[in-house]
Amino acid sequence: MKASSFILLILVSSQSLLGQFTIADYLSAPFQEAEIIGLTKQLEYIDSESFKSPLFRELEVRLRSNDFNASPEDFRLRLGFLNPIEQRRNKSYNDLHTEYLQTKYGFEANLLIANRYKQLIRHYYLVENIKLLNSEIKQLSIAHNQLQLERLSIKELISTDESILKKELKRKDITTELEILEHLIYSIHNIKDSIVWDNFQMISIARITDIILKDTIGNSKEFELALQELKLDEEAYKLNKAESWSNVGFLQAEYDIDRGKDINDHLGFQLGISLPVFNVDKPKLQREKLDLLQDEYDLQGIKDETELDRYYLLRKLSEQVWSYELVSEKLFDFEELGNKLTYDELEDYLTLIGYVSYLRGLKNEISLECVNTYIDLLTLSGKLSSSPFIVYISDDLSPIIPNN
Repeated sequence: MKASSFILLILVSSQSLLGQFTIADYLSAPFQEAEIIGLTKQLEYIDSESFKSPLFRELEVRLRSNDFNASPEDFRLRLGFLNPIEQRRNKSYNDLHTEYLQTKYGFEANLLIANRYKQLIRHYYLVENIKLLNSEIKQLSIAHNQLQLERLSIKELISTDESILKKELKRKDITTELEILEHLIYSIHNIKDSIVWDNFQMISIARITDIILKDTIGNSKEFELALQELKLDEEAYKLNKAESWSNVGFLQAEYDIDRGKDINDHLGFQLGISLPVFNVDKPKLQREKLDLLQDEYDLQGIKDETELDRYYLLRKLSEQVWSYELVSEKLFDFEELGNKLTYDELEDYLTLIGYVSYLRGLKNEISLECVNTYIDLLTLSGKLSSSPFIVYISDDLSPIIPNN
């Protein structure tokens, strides 16, 4: 990913943050983290400044006097040559440095966007939990009133009242967690509009499976960053090696007042060429080469580790999908059974309410785990900060198109 395209996206998106809250706006809101801001500043500096090496190493003027007075007899102008290999290496290094910063920007942006997705997913499922609790409390309250009217088992009455109390306390805890989470989200988004999910369709489990099969193949962002860092270190080694032979020679023009009578007698020149026999930087370069060899093995380790992470996440998602389908089937069966029961069978109805409530909560919890694992897989593959920019948790995968 070219960081410039993502930087442009978040800068344009910042123009629309004063309106109604949208998922796309939140995901593309400008970053406030120091790490990403620092990378942005570095990329802007590289774009605005020149890093080309000069053609010559030095320009030196020399004066010589035969005695201790202020009248020099010899004038010399020396121009030192810069190793042309150093010039090419410097250009190559700066090009790679730019690519490395862009890759690092994409890596950091990918992690930050993943965190925003996790916040939104958590908020969505907390809201869903409250909806479930509201429905369960309403059902239990009706049954509780029926128990009071018919003066049935005091044991069932107390048990139902206890269930209502526990669910009300749980609802209060979730409401508090929502308020804290919304405060965090608003601090990033910089608006006070409520987050409403009424018209939003969260991605289905079937859709997740389809996307994961297509979009998690390839190297991870962590591996790409490590590979780019190794390339940069290798180019730095080549640049240091060229700089160790920076002084390839000089050309010197002379004018000696006391030498001869004609103008040609006064003029002269010297040409010096450095012979690459001794290099005082050789031990330092050998140490750098040794470090590069270790970095190559470390890179392979990162690749193996990310492949293992991908396998683990895919296996984890597969188990979660299996669990989700199993719970969904059971929930469907017992909800169908619940449609056939009446308040005349109150004890059976209360038992069924409890089990259906458990299944609904379990289904919601597993669905949350599936979506989180799905985001972890997309984070590993670097999709979240790569073009095309889309809302990966919407079932229609709507594009992120900032308002102008």
